[in-house]
Amino acid sequence: MDVHTLYLAALVSQATFALTLTLLAWSDRRTKGVLWLAGACAFQFCWTATRGLASDVPSRATEGMAGCLVVVLFFMLYMGFRWFVMRRGFSSTRGPIAVGAMVVLIAGIAIFNAEVAAMLARVTALVLGVMTVAMLWRTKITALRPTARVCALLLVSVMSIMVLRLVSQQPFERWKGYGNEPALTIYAREFTVAVVTLLSFSFIAMFVGEANRRLHEETRIDILTGLRNRRAMEEAAMREVGFAVQNKMPLALLMMDIDRFKNLNDTMGHALGDRALRELGGVLQKSAGARDFTARMGGEEFAVLLPGRDMETAARIAERLRTKVAELHWCEGEQCTGLTVSIGVSVLRDGEEGWTEMLCRADDALYQAKRDGRDRVAVCAIGPSPMTPEREAGRREWRGSRWLPKPGPML
Repeated sequence: MDVHTLYLAALVSQATFALTLTLLAWSDRRTKGVLWLAGACAFQFCWTATRGLASDVPSRATEGMAGCLVVVLFFMLYMGFRWFVMRRGFSSTRGPIAVGAMVVLIAGIAIFNAEVAAMLARVTALVLGVMTVAMLWRTKITALRPTARVCALLLVSVMSIMVLRLVSQQPFERWKGYGNEPALTIYAREFTVAVVTLLSFSFIAMFVGEANRRLHEETRIDILTGLRNRRAMEEAAMREVGFAVQNKMPLALLMMDIDRFKNLNDTMGHALGDRALRELGGVLQKSAGARDFTARMGGEEFAVLLPGRDMETAARIAERLRTKVAELHWCEGEQCTGLTVSIGVSVLRDGEEGWTEMLCRADDALYQAKRDGRDRVAVCAIGPSPMTPEREAGRREWRGSRWLPKPGPML
């Protein structure tokens, strides 16, 4: 394949990928990383066109332009992948300003010395490439990890050719190919074009992986409150139970229910009832720790999974939540109201390998709190045996900062 045919094939494929990614970004504007990757394909197209022109009419202008384009290309790759694996942009403008200044410097140096400008452009691109590879390899998003690591390996392949060119040009000039052009230069160019094409395919794979991840997440989100739903809670609970059993760590569960919610809906309307659910969901989201898991289990019932918390700590957390909810007051039109909740607390017991028993005990404690007058926290009995009517008298209630035993025998 001669150089013109190779460049034509590269231009067509890069233009196709740039257009495809642009259409994907337009159809799904939430996935902002795709727009960066579409820009990277567009700059790759421009770089290939510039290199093709430079091979026919070499000049300082085309060499300087190619150097600037490769720096911008690697920067856009970094920004696109950063969105996918980190979900955030730069915390300051220093990074983009530094890249912009480097592009201006390369363009200025190219006027006087094209070789130095090309070397500086390769070094800058390599620094951006190393940052991108490290970021892709360390991604914590399970659904994107395989694609991210394939992208990292492809980038390493492209960067290895750049390093070889940067260190020494002699290996590329030793053997001559067709048209008296160095054979290794031809192979390196063809290899780079093939890898870049595969990298463009991986951009689309990244978009598909993100779409699947989002679909998986959205089927586990309660639309009204923004919390996770029961299905997500069950998955998280089984995962945390396994972790707790393996590492001998405590695990607590809070079950809470809005007091007299049906009466609120019947007397003040469903709009105010929905507002109550959203307000409670907001309190839970703001109060949850980094590893805590909150969910709406259905209707007016909510759950909070507390990894690493024992019974006493979980009871304190439940009391703080109860107090915060009791302080809520808002108006919907001319109607104003507040909320109270009843909360049941339980923990994972020794020998248990599932969360069903813990859930049942938390549910029992919740209904005990309701029977005792609502707007309170009830804690299930701690012991190896399952809950029985005789043990219900042994429940204790956490109020303020001390334990209050209930009437009846303590087991």
